[in-house]
Amino acid sequence: MLLVATLSQADTGSVYIVLSDNNKLYQQAAQAVQAELTMQGFSKPIHISSIQSLHKKKLHPKDLIVPLGEQAALNIHYSFERNSHLYSFIDRTQIPPHTDSEWAAVVIDQPVQRLFDLASTIVAGRYRDKVIVAISEENQLLRDEISKLNNQSGIPFEVLLVDENSQPAKVIDKALFNAGALLAVRDEHIWSGENAKWMLYQSYKFNVPVIGYSKRFLKAGALASVYATLPQTTDKTVQLIMQWEQHGMLTEHGIVYPNFEIEFNKNIARALKITIPEILPEGNKN
Repeated sequence: MLLVATLSQADTGSVYIVLSDNNKLYQQAAQAVQAELTMQGFSKPIHISSIQSLHKKKLHPKDLIVPLGEQAALNIHYSFERNSHLYSFIDRTQIPPHTDSEWAAVVIDQPVQRLFDLASTIVAGRYRDKVIVAISEENQLLRDEISKLNNQSGIPFEVLLVDENSQPAKVIDKALFNAGALLAVRDEHIWSGENAKWMLYQSYKFNVPVIGYSKRFLKAGALASVYATLPQTTDKTVQLIMQWEQHGMLTEHGIVYPNFEIEFNKNIARALKITIPEILPEGNKN
């Protein structure tokens, strides 16, 4: 019986945390995941590896690979297709295509639903309560997500589709006059460079609060941001690894969102004469 138990434990394999590169963020994230697993009593070997060193190893099919970031995700997926993959600290658009391999991804970008729920809370009862969002016409991922949006609040919601030959700032500018809030979404054609600066400036000029998806939007002039911190992303990653150890497989599949923070720029709130709501959607007020 002891031999059977030992073999059963061995079959669960090891965990290989793979860094996209040697930047400080990935190293910090990998060490945080390893430390939290150890603290929670994870009993299997944990290896922190570079992409290059992992390719020199012969992995067991039951080993779990945890790539951190896009480079590791793309490189490791095609080289170790038999293994289960748990991607972390990755954008939804960077997840490699899959057929039959087991995978999950703890993503850093935020679902539109979270941004819309916060915007709805902010504009409720205001004279202008319409929430608007602009996305690239070819961004099918976001279009599909928005089509499934749950709008129980009844707040008016308008989607502006921007083709590749149009300037996003000009398209949005026309809609700001009647808008109550503008959602910033992870769409490189829309929210990048001068376009982002101009839209934040115009939104402020028209007294329209911007809801961002990362902390950097707060410094740039957004009213609020919804984002997952490094500890929150780490915690969700650790939770999935612990479940993998207990069940011998990933118990959640596909895109997984960690818990999140809601943070306000109080100076912008005062300038736009907006009262920060006391009751917020899931998350914490900062």
